[in-house]
Amino acid sequence: MNPSTGLTPSPPECLDQRADGDYYVVDCSSGVAYWSNYWQCYMGAFIGPKLPPEGAGEGGWYMCTLSGGDYAEVICDVSPCASGAISRWLENPPPGIETLTAGQAGQAMANSFELHAIDIGFAPDPDIVDSRSYVGVPIWMWVESPTEDTFGPLEQVTPLGGFSVTATAQVTSILWNMGDGTTVACAGVGTPFVVAYGAVDSPTCGHRYARTSNAQPGGEYTVTATSQWSVTWSGGGQSGVIPLTTESSTTVDINELQSVNVGSAR
Repeated sequence: MNPSTGLTPSPPECLDQRADGDYYVVDCSSGVAYWSNYWQCYMGAFIGPKLPPEGAGEGGWYMCTLSGGDYAEVICDVSPCASGAISRWLENPPPGIETLTAGQAGQAMANSFELHAIDIGFAPDPDIVDSRSYVGVPIWMWVESPTEDTFGPLEQVTPLGGFSVTATAQVTSILWNMGDGTTVACAGVGTPFVVAYGAVDSPTCGHRYARTSNAQPGGEYTVTATSQWSVTWSGGGQSGVIPLTTESSTTVDINELQSVNVGSAR
């Protein structure tokens, strides 16, 4: 049988024509895609920020992956696909492909985002050798140079089998675990510290330690910033919100201010 006809005997056989010209039976499912005798690859829905071809109507991108799992991100304009994994635009899903629901597409879109943890802005500056603070002295926390992939908004749009899904990722808050058993929730990027401000509390995101860090490993508190992302998606007449998180950390040395008694002169 010539697999290019798309016809298979009963029960169905999934046949892969290798370099030696012979046909080999392969699994009909890779777990996420289904073998196509016609395309000679596993066909599955392509998830990602990729626009339709110019002039294309309804449809979606589908990933064509060889039985060995090799792939290369190129567009296949010939039939059938020659080699590698090919993303190909099709008006209708290939036979055997399960159409994604809008909810599944939204989750897949959320998983496809390349989100990164924030660069921590912190006073005292942990990048300065011997930088430290003291019990009761204000600590400032902020997002250093926020970008769309560290704070948002980051938007992606992709067509999926007859409808488009739009997803936007945005940090809604940052939870600062200060290492002393307290957590500070800050809604925005915070306020960068300037020396001229002096020892005052941050107007947006700050903390004061009640005890030193002497008993901590290395004599420092580990401060962890967990970004709470909200991925809002819509498509196929449905919508939803998917939470994601990213995390970064730093350390701070907290000491105790020593008071000195000075006797009065007689």
